[in-house]
Amino acid sequence: MTNTRWNEVNLDEVGATGPAGAAVIEALASGESFLAWRRLVVIIEMLAAGMAALGADAGDCARRMIDLEANIASEVAVGMRVARSTAERHVALAVEARDRLPQSARLLRDGVISLPCFREIVLQTTGVTDGDAIAAVDAAIAQELREIGGVSYGDASNVARRMVAEFDADALRERRRAHSKGVTVSNDVDDATLTIAASVEEIALASKAIDARAARVCKNDSRSCGARRADAALAALTGNKFGCDCGSDNCAVRATDSEIAEEFAKIVVHVIAHESTLNGDSSKAAWFDGFGVIDAHHAREIASRPGTLIRPLDLDAVADCPFQLGNHYRPTAGTDVAMRGVHGTCVFPGCKRPAWGCDLDHVCEYNHEDPAAGGATCQCNLNPKCRFHHLLKTYGEGWIDDQVVDANGVIWTELTTPSGHTVRSRARNQWLLPQLGLIPCKHGRPVAPGVIDAATEPERKRTRTQAKHAQRMQIRSQRRYAMACAKAAATAQYDSAEPPPF
Repeated sequence: MTNTRWNEVNLDEVGATGPAGAAVIEALASGESFLAWRRLVVIIEMLAAGMAALGADAGDCARRMIDLEANIASEVAVGMRVARSTAERHVALAVEARDRLPQSARLLRDGVISLPCFREIVLQTTGVTDGDAIAAVDAAIAQELREIGGVSYGDASNVARRMVAEFDADALRERRRAHSKGVTVSNDVDDATLTIAASVEEIALASKAIDARAARVCKNDSRSCGARRADAALAALTGNKFGCDCGSDNCAVRATDSEIAEEFAKIVVHVIAHESTLNGDSSKAAWFDGFGVIDAHHAREIASRPGTLIRPLDLDAVADCPFQLGNHYRPTAGTDVAMRGVHGTCVFPGCKRPAWGCDLDHVCEYNHEDPAAGGATCQCNLNPKCRFHHLLKTYGEGWIDDQVVDANGVIWTELTTPSGHTVRSRARNQWLLPQLGLIPCKHGRPVAPGVIDAATEPERKRTRTQAKHAQRMQIRSQRRYAMACAKAAATAQYDSAEPPPF
C-alpha cells in the first residue's frame, strides 16, 4: 500500500513554503538530496542486517548467484518500482558512501549536492584504489564543495577530477589511457550514429573545425545548427564539399578551399596551466576550456604537441593596465585570458558554457558617455557570461548580478533572482590563479553606470507558440510524406504483379 503521508509533512520547518521562487525551489532540491541520502542509509542498514544474519556463513555466499547484494537489490527494486539493474546501482552507491566516500555522502545529506553529483564523484574517483589516498581525496572534495557555493553537476565533476589529479595522478592517468581510440557505428530503425573516441584535445579541435565549416552559410539556409554540423562533418569525412542549401548561385558566403583552410588555421583551444606544471616541478592540475580539469601529465602532453603555442600570462601587466589604451571599454588580451581562466565557464549557477565561448561582461555597466563614472574595465568588474545569460542580465526584469573580492583576494559572484533569492559562488578556478584577486584596483567607485536601451534587445524570429506549431506541422508533413511513399510503393508493386493463376 502506498504511503501518502508525505503531504502531512510541515514544509515550513525546512523553508520549502512561502512565495514561489528560487528560494523554495532550492529548499525542495535540498530535500530531495536529503531523501536520496536517507535511502542510501537504509540500504546500508539492510546490508548490515543481512551480514549479521549470515554470520560465519557470509564468506561461503560470495559465489552464490543470489548473494546478499542480489537479495538486497531485489528488495530495493520492489520498494522503488524500478528494474533490478537500477536498484543494483543504488546498492553500489550505498557501498561507496559507506566504504570510500563518507564525507562526500554527507554533502548529499546536507543538501550541498544532488544524487547525480554524488554519482559523478563516485565515477571520477573509481581509479583511486589506495585506502589513504581515497580518504584524502574524499576529505578534499567535501571541503572544496562546501566552500565554493552553488554547486552544480559540472562543479562536482571538476572538483573530483582535480583532487584525484593532485592526490593520485596515476589513477587519473590510467583511467585516461584505458579509454582507447575508436570509431563505432550504431543503427536505429531509420537513422545511424557515428561515434569517434579520441583524446580531449583532438575532439575539441575537430568540434571547432566542424563549427567553422558549418558556419559557412547564409541566413537563408534552412537547416538547424545541429543538422549543419552533421552535414559539415560528413562532408569532411567523405571528401565532399559543404555549402549553403539556400539554392542561390549568388550566395554571399560561398567559400573557396583556400578560405576554408584559412578559417581552420584560426581554430584555437585554450589550456590554462601553472608554469611549474609544464616544467614538471608540480603535479598541479590544469584547466582545458570546454572540458574541465586535466591532470599535470596530460597538460604536459598537450604542451609538447606540434603546433602548440605557449604564452605566459603576465599578471603584472594586468595590474598595470587592464584595458586597451586605445579603447578603455575593451580589456587587454592578458585581462581577457585571466578572467576567462579564473571562472572557467559562464558564471550563472549551473551553466557550463565554456568561458572562451562566452561574452566578457562588465558586471556594473560601462558608461560609454562618461567611462570614469560607470563600471570599470577591470578584473574586479569583468566575468564571462554565455550569450543567453548576458542578455538575461542586461534585459531581464529583476536580475541583479555582482562581483566582489574579499579581504583574502577570493573572487565571488553573486546573483539575485527576480524573486529576491541570492546565490553566492566562488570563482571556480581561483585555485589556478589565486593571485588575481590580490591585484589592487586603480579606479573609483561607479557613480553613474551605463544605461541600457530596452529597444536594443534582440527579438526571436518567431514566438514559442509559433515555433511549437511549426514543429507540429513539420512532423505531420513528414508522416504524410512517409504514408504517401508507402502507398505509392504498394501501388507500384501491385501494378507490376503477374495476373492471378485462375
